[in-house]
Amino acid sequence: MTSKTLTSDTDMPSLYVLNAAALSKPGAIQHLSADFQSYGVSVGVITETHFKNKHTDSIISVDGYTVYRRDRDGRRGGGVAVYVATTLQSTRWMPSVAGNHAALEIVWVRVSDHLFIAALYHPPRPIYPLEDLLEFIDACVAEISHDFPMADIVLAGDVNRDRDVETSWSGQA
Repeated sequence: MTSKTLTSDTDMPSLYVLNAAALSKPGAIQHLSADFQSYGVSVGVITETHFKNKHTDSIISVDGYTVYRRDRDGRRGGGVAVYVATTLQSTRWMPSVAGNHAALEIVWVRVSDHLFIAALYHPPRPIYPLEDLLEFIDACVAEISHDFPMADIVLAGDVNRDRDVETSWSGQA
């Protein structure tokens, strides 16, 4: 299998986004694999994987894809994963942002030379202030924009409304 470098906007990979509500369930990985094949998915962004340390990459792998994951530690549920077709060059991107962001469920993946994809899960009852998440995303985007000025950035996933923040679009707390 050869590796492909994306060279233009017309080479943008297809994106599949799913809140799985537990890929750890029996048969869920096989179902995901079937979806990837039938839809011709290049990159799959999965939230609420429910993966833990006991779920090795070999157990959660999908043939023809590299998996990048961020499991939730110390609590049930949560977690994110990005599956990238092995025909695309990809690596995990680690921001240089200082601070403790261990509670955030986000993983960044660099696909080819000009595409950065973040999988994000913001739960309904986060254990961190919403401002921490927003500041972290802002710092990551600023770093990517500075270091890779021509890069495209995709942030995908499940961002639940924070119950303690009043929103202008709903008028409710």
